[in-house]
Amino acid sequence: MSCMIPSSTRSEHDRTVRYPREIAAAITLRAACAALTAGPPDGRVPDTGTIAVLTSCAALATRFALLEHLADPTDPDPRTVVPFDAFADRLPPALIGSGPEPDRARLRVAGDRAAHAWRVWRAGDDPEGCARGAAGALSLGAWCAWALGSGARAQTRAVYALETAADDPLASLVLRMVRCGVAPAWERR
Repeated sequence: MSCMIPSSTRSEHDRTVRYPREIAAAITLRAACAALTAGPPDGRVPDTGTIAVLTSCAALATRFALLEHLADPTDPDPRTVVPFDAFADRLPPALIGSGPEPDRARLRVAGDRAAHAWRVWRAGDDPEGCARGAAGALSLGAWCAWALGSGARAQTRAVYALETAADDPLASLVLRMVRCGVAPAWERR
């Protein structure tokens, strides 16, 4: 007896491209890193940067790579960021606020730019098109706020992210950490 995927659920083409969201997220990872961290701190993110952030934030593994990049106090070049491998890599310690203290200004800018990407998506004409990426971007912005010690801002962003995509795991984690009073324990430089 053979096991076959029913033809009503997937076409032959679907079998070869199984995870298009994850592939697109990985391809735009470095552009998203640059959009979140490069340029003047008060500068607006260009539309192409916003699109890269929304696309890259659609996959949780890519958000882990973004989070690791943002938390790195050495300010690495966005062109050197590598995708997170859920099967081989350990979760970034920064996810729960451990490790060296990140640059506060860099986190603030990145969090604001991630929230801006969500606002651009929300004001757009295609509310279903990038909902997963918009929720992912805002949950990344929520993590940035939490990492800076701003529980109220983190909670607000996490709640809006969950209203956008109710099953977003990063938004759920940030919201749970805020509600439980868990604060980052960064190592001071």
